[in-house]
Amino acid sequence: MVGRASTRARRGFTLIEVIVASGMGVIILTALMGYLVHRARMDQQEAQLGRLKQDASLVLGQLGRELRQAGLGRPTRARSEGVGELYPGPLIAASEASVAFVADLPRPDASLNGVSAFAANQFAPPLPARGVALLNELNGGCDVDGSSPTACRTDEASLLLRPSGVDCRNSPDSAPTCPWGLKKYRPGEWLVLVDGAGRWVERQVSSNLFAQALGRTALLLDEQLPEDFFDVPNRGWVASVDRVYYRLRDGAIERKQCWGQAGSPASVSVLATPCSAPADGTPWEPMLRSAGLHGLVFRYFDAQGVELTLLPLSAQDLRRVRLVEVRLHLSAPVSSDSVTYDTFTSVALRH
Repeated sequence: MVGRASTRARRGFTLIEVIVASGMGVIILTALMGYLVHRARMDQQEAQLGRLKQDASLVLGQLGRELRQAGLGRPTRARSEGVGELYPGPLIAASEASVAFVADLPRPDASLNGVSAFAANQFAPPLPARGVALLNELNGGCDVDGSSPTACRTDEASLLLRPSGVDCRNSPDSAPTCPWGLKKYRPGEWLVLVDGAGRWVERQVSSNLFAQALGRTALLLDEQLPEDFFDVPNRGWVASVDRVYYRLRDGAIERKQCWGQAGSPASVSVLATPCSAPADGTPWEPMLRSAGLHGLVFRYFDAQGVELTLLPLSAQDLRRVRLVEVRLHLSAPVSSDSVTYDTFTSVALRH
């Protein structure tokens, strides 16, 4: 009995047993390799999808934030001078692949926008001729910009971004809480001034920028305001209304911001044309450039939720828009396949 057991142990596995074991090993290895390949493809897809989501979030995030401010600083009543026309609505151009709107937005070298209220322009001591006193949440009653701290004289610190113990008179030029750090206004800049009754005029900031009289500092305009402009005291505002353009072109989403004078009288046909001079705005700047950018689509809806489909929208239909929907379609290759990402945002416009 012992001899038979020893003989069988020395004999080892049979050929059939080896073939079966090898086959099972191949099956297991094949399954494992298939899983690893699938897992690697899934990881690539997840990574690409994450990048697409990040790209979409950056584009729609900024576009949505700015669209929500469309109309900021825009007058809603008639012009005080001339034929008394209305200022265009928040949107100034709208097509399937582009949109343009007006809003007082931050400039590339500024921290915050420049909407300011009027401050006691009708009270003594009188202001300099062609001067206006302004008030906003940043700097009390002084809101002018200049190349040195002497351009603005005030003892009031910022009411919003207050560094302890530092006011506008003693702070450095680069301080973000002071008007010359914010670079709110420049000589030659065009402003929209709205009186207490909602009527508006356009004026240019004087080359001298500011003036002083009897201890008061004021922003200096190129022309006098209408005599009845301050009949409703301490109301109204001043805005440096910008035009902002977004478009899809040559596989890229581009943005442009303009702040030079659009034209007088202001009209949709004039405002819808982007600025060309470098001093009047930014160049076309790519926000997203990708071979996987397959679609940027704008849709427009009126107050009843009805989509306005006759694009580009006419001047009349532009005023009807109450909601803008922005859809974005992105894709990225993964091995022999691709991953896609579709998303959208909806923005209600202010009127």
